[in-house]
Amino acid sequence: MLSQRFRLGLLCAAAAAIATVGAATASAATLAPTATTGQATQITYDSAVVDGSSNPEGLSTEVYFEYGPSKSYGQTSAPIPLTGNTTQAVSAPLKGLAAFTTYDFRVVAVNANGTTYGAPAHFTTKKIPLSLQIAATPNPIPYGGLLTVAGTLSGTGNASQPVALQQNPYPYTAGFTQTGNTELTSSTGAYTFSVASLDMSTQYRVVSTTNPNLVSPVVLVTDSLLVTVHSHAAGTRAHPAARIYGSVAPSSETDAKFAVQELFGQTWKLINGGITAGVARNGVVPFSKVVHLKHGGFIRVFVGTVQGANSESFSAPISVRGY
Repeated sequence: MLSQRFRLGLLCAAAAAIATVGAATASAATLAPTATTGQATQITYDSAVVDGSSNPEGLSTEVYFEYGPSKSYGQTSAPIPLTGNTTQAVSAPLKGLAAFTTYDFRVVAVNANGTTYGAPAHFTTKKIPLSLQIAATPNPIPYGGLLTVAGTLSGTGNASQPVALQQNPYPYTAGFTQTGNTELTSSTGAYTFSVASLDMSTQYRVVSTTNPNLVSPVVLVTDSLLVTVHSHAAGTRAHPAARIYGSVAPSSETDAKFAVQELFGQTWKLINGGITAGVARNGVVPFSKVVHLKHGGFIRVFVGTVQGANSESFSAPISVRGY
């Protein structure tokens, strides 16, 4: 049998062990979660992914990230639930960020025993890549008309940037060359070029003079024929007729086919036609045709093209008086 002193020693040792375990358990139950801020990855001009780690210390814990353009933060990511008593990795995507801006962030862990803040860290979003947009109005444009080429340089640093307009006229084999002066974009990146007296269909594009790789898409501006038409009474009351005459610009459209059309209800119908001919004057070529009209009405002339530098066009309708 064990001596009384030995039995007393065992009891004391067991009591001490139980007390030690109880103290450790009580200590763990009162620990706040840990929070360690990591780094930012996958950074773009409007998003990033931030990471860190946390040990819940045995209690149900929520972890999130605070972030913003200063250490006041102001925004938080969605909460991440954690359980257990081991250190665990956490991460969160941040979206809708401002381009080329420095953001501060930190991880935060919260449970019933308290809130722990990780050390602050920061990252800088990337610049928005510059790009050029272009539009031309009107398009098609009447021969010799005023053309406006406008658009926007978008992206980070788009204000006060030099841009130039380039053209490549029909038949589009000569290549692009600058036309007019270089201009600076506005505070919003906008630009406008004016082109006077366009006389053939032309391709246009805009380039950055400081970045040779920055080029807008190409826009084709179609130069339509300028057709003018007049009428003069001809024939007699018994045989009414009208001489339809006018001009076509440019004068290179000699031998172009034209059609005289009359409006019947809501439909234009062919009543006669011919070929432009005569001596070109002041950059135009004339046409003329006598048509027989029983009643007055509206007349217009359609002219095709003999070359690809311009596109076919209609004249404005005119009223022709009947007998």
